[in-house]
Amino acid sequence: MWTAIVCTCQNGENANWFRRELQIRKQKGLISADTAVLAVGDPKPNIGSGSAALNAFLCVAEHLTAQAGQTVVSGDVLYNARILVLLLGTTFPFSPCGHAFMPYPSEEEHKADNGWGLEDTEVKMNMDRLLEMLSKLCAETPPGVWIASTDMILKTNGVIEPMDLTGLENSIGVLTVLANREHAKHHGVCRVTDTGEFAQIMYKPHEQVDAFVREEDGKYVMLTGIAYLSPQVAEVMMDFHAKPPLDACTYVGLDNGAQPLSLSLFFDIFQCLTTEISKEDFICGKYKSSSILYPLDTPTSVLETARSLLWKALRGKKMMCLLLRGVEHNYLQNTASDILRRYSCSTSRNNGSVVINSITDEGVCTGNNSVIINSELKSMVHVGDNCFISGLTSLQLDFLEIQTLGQKTLVPDNMAMQEIRVSVWTGRNRTPLSMFVMYGVQDNHDTVFTDTECTGTFCNKSWKLFFERTGIQPFEIWPPSISKRSRCLFNAKLYPVSFMGQDFGVREVFWLTGIISDHEALQRWRASWRISLADIMSCVDCKAEFVMMRDLSFKSQRKKMVQALQTSKVVCFLPFFKDCLFGGKENEILATLDEVVEQMDDPLVISRVYACIADVLGFMVGEGGGIRAGPAANLAWRNAFTLLERREFKAATKALAAERANWMTGGPDRIIRASRHYERAGHILTRLGVATALEFKRSRETEVPSIGQVVMVTAPARIDIAGAWSDTPPQTYEWGGVVLTVAINVEGQHPIRTRVKRIPEFKLVLVLGDTLTLECTELSDLADYSQPHAPGALLKAAFVCTEIVQFSSKLSLAEQLQTKYGSGFWLQAEANLPQGSGLGTSSILGGTILGALWRAIGQEHTHDSLVHVILYLEQLMTTGGGWQDQCGGLYGGVKLSSTERGLPVKITTELIDTPPDFLEKLNEHLLLIYTGKTRLARNLLQDVVRNWHTREPGIVQTMGDLVDNAKCSKKAFLEGDLAEIGKCLNRAQQAKLKMAPGSMPKSVTGFVKKIDHLIHGYCFCGAGGGGFLASILKEPANREKVQEIISNNADLNGFVIYKAGLDVNGITYSYSLS
Repeated sequence: MWTAIVCTCQNGENANWFRRELQIRKQKGLISADTAVLAVGDPKPNIGSGSAALNAFLCVAEHLTAQAGQTVVSGDVLYNARILVLLLGTTFPFSPCGHAFMPYPSEEEHKADNGWGLEDTEVKMNMDRLLEMLSKLCAETPPGVWIASTDMILKTNGVIEPMDLTGLENSIGVLTVLANREHAKHHGVCRVTDTGEFAQIMYKPHEQVDAFVREEDGKYVMLTGIAYLSPQVAEVMMDFHAKPPLDACTYVGLDNGAQPLSLSLFFDIFQCLTTEISKEDFICGKYKSSSILYPLDTPTSVLETARSLLWKALRGKKMMCLLLRGVEHNYLQNTASDILRRYSCSTSRNNGSVVINSITDEGVCTGNNSVIINSELKSMVHVGDNCFISGLTSLQLDFLEIQTLGQKTLVPDNMAMQEIRVSVWTGRNRTPLSMFVMYGVQDNHDTVFTDTECTGTFCNKSWKLFFERTGIQPFEIWPPSISKRSRCLFNAKLYPVSFMGQDFGVREVFWLTGIISDHEALQRWRASWRISLADIMSCVDCKAEFVMMRDLSFKSQRKKMVQALQTSKVVCFLPFFKDCLFGGKENEILATLDEVVEQMDDPLVISRVYACIADVLGFMVGEGGGIRAGPAANLAWRNAFTLLERREFKAATKALAAERANWMTGGPDRIIRASRHYERAGHILTRLGVATALEFKRSRETEVPSIGQVVMVTAPARIDIAGAWSDTPPQTYEWGGVVLTVAINVEGQHPIRTRVKRIPEFKLVLVLGDTLTLECTELSDLADYSQPHAPGALLKAAFVCTEIVQFSSKLSLAEQLQTKYGSGFWLQAEANLPQGSGLGTSSILGGTILGALWRAIGQEHTHDSLVHVILYLEQLMTTGGGWQDQCGGLYGGVKLSSTERGLPVKITTELIDTPPDFLEKLNEHLLLIYTGKTRLARNLLQDVVRNWHTREPGIVQTMGDLVDNAKCSKKAFLEGDLAEIGKCLNRAQQAKLKMAPGSMPKSVTGFVKKIDHLIHGYCFCGAGGGGFLASILKEPANREKVQEIISNNADLNGFVIYKAGLDVNGITYSYSLS
């Protein structure tokens, strides 16, 4: 979307670290990969938003010019570019790296339908929220330059619609919001003409604010700090770098020896575009100018010359008001109480406290309505009520003597405490230090102190009380270089850095604030080197701050991840894993995941741990190692897999980790192959979980057919109406599944048939349809039963599943057959349906094979028993299907099948009693169309299971929707409501597309549009992506109309309507002599 994003920063020494933050967001996908990201240091600190923006224009234009292969900077590069300039603004004591990097919690708590909490593990900065909003607002805007301040928060009350900037050619558009009087009088407000142009703007109008009230609603139009400049205007402003004295707003002027020129973007540059200001008033500065906001000793003549140039260049261009409806503006002010108020509206603990990107041990007690950000509190400490804690990671509290209920009091009520990492000059070198500062949450950092009125506070008490308690004098914290009109908490040199070569720490700060008594503290304080909060903010070590925040983010999210895994909580870890890779923490997170298994013996937890490790390995190589799907049976991993099969989970995990370490040194291709083997390990655990379904295997002995006697088993196909994918392991036992299916005959008969008979030869003869016959005389002939594409894989797997053949036996195949059955077996299985039909063919065919084989050896299994065993059969084949196919085909009629969360896997099936004559009516309206598009469900299944393991919020929500829709479809069948059944089909189809994106062929999309007016609804059968399409006709006569559409459209060649009818019998058995 953006051609370039550039952020400004006051201290150019930190520019590389701000650029790195933007680069990380590119890597995480928050910024487009083809967007250029830059960070530009302001020409001088406190240069003003206008000067910072002009300097950024020039720098980004130079960058784009160089990209275009040109050597002379030109405004032409602006005409096809969409540029975003982020103004990081002035210092912000509560966030050492600036307003943009203030972390905020998520405002929304997602809850899944079944009550499991669905959490977002990623901490968002204010800049991230702003980028997200602007990307939506500006999605359809033309080329140009957007400028955005980062010192405010914009909150929306609804969906953000893209902006329409039609008519803003050669103009400026300024985003505004509506505000009440109290809020407006402390910020920038404006008056707008009937045509939408700005008539007047004013900064902090205070009591003059009433001149800006809107008559229609009593609201005030307030500036947001965001503006759009058309390419024509942006080019004009970029050219200021070559026009003295405006060139002094940019590095060009300074490099040419000029003194820096400070300008405000809105209240200097844009002021000349307001319709009510005259040229004389503008040039002489009769407006709220930046000379107050950004004081620099600039001669009046220079300012007037600069304003004259601004007027000449910009006057006559339009500045239009772009009002944002449903958006709330919050400016981040310089009091901790304001920060606490902002956070109180966010997600909080029961006592109203907020903990973000922090680690607090169990012994830490947090008071009511307190905020802790970017901190690690390990000691047994107590944080009082209404406190603000930031950056505390290296506290040493052994000296504290105050005890409160056995806990050390860290911060009393209504206090703020911060640890700020700085880099200060000590001699010829820079020294990294951690400065501890404390003040009161009610203290305003900018309130001026005067000797006569003694205004202002420190630690929520007057300066007078502070001086009396400590013995410190005003001149000791405000030296003569600070004028009396400027003395405030922000520039008070309160905080000692070092004394006699020793660094000061928390003890001295606690003495300053009155938490502890120390008779020698005043003497040490006076002899120390002291600095102010302003000094601290001017030498912030942004690198150290960013490293600290990312390290804390890793530790806190790692802790949450472990807790979520251990409690089977639904949390998506993908953002966290990506963060780990960007921070070089991949080995640490892999080791942590291994440790989780050391503490747990739950296969459900361990299975997800393996999936997480596979994800981390996959992220490590990105696209450089190939695709995630692929073979995973390398002999080097066999030992670990064998341990898993034996349920020796801890030993298996150690073996997997050891082999992983070997493969991680071999390049991206080996790492992605290691990822596949971890997925294989997860599949083994899924198979073990599914194997618990065998607990519900029930059979009774029956007469063994004679040699040559044929057992014939037939079954209908099935249509899944709603709930498909919720039946698939592991989600069916990790979440719980519900599916409604109907059994159907196709072209008037059961399409699925199996025949088996005992033969005198001790071998297996497998007949596939009418063409291919396989003879198995050795166990090795059946060894490929787990490879779905191998000839006869399903038939071979059935012999293993029924234990007619056992690979663990020391006997040969012939010996096993002779010893146990006195015969071999001839087995024929066929389905009169296209491959990949989506009608449950493979599973139902597996059911007929199992049923036939068991009858052939004298066992009779119930429908319920078959349903459970087929689930295990498909795990043996590694196709990993669910249970809805066999439920739909083995039971006749309409039925609702379900599983509960947890193991063992138990499937219950409820037959649905429909109204009289409804089934006949359904047959008349049921339309079954083969699309000619084939697919193997396993291909889609692997992706869906992989996505499920990530607990991606969209997948989890869709899983809940699937289950709800199945329950709704039951009601529709009970009421005989065809229209509602059609709606259920539509919802099922949309859910399938969410579970397996891109599975809808384009030809089918076009076909559905052509018949939409003729049907109540439709859905691909089975996994989706091909095969049969089931729909409910509005009228039976519409069948011919659909056929006509197919016949008259060449692009629908291959589409065939099949005759389908509801089958009430389900699986059937018969015997014959041939």
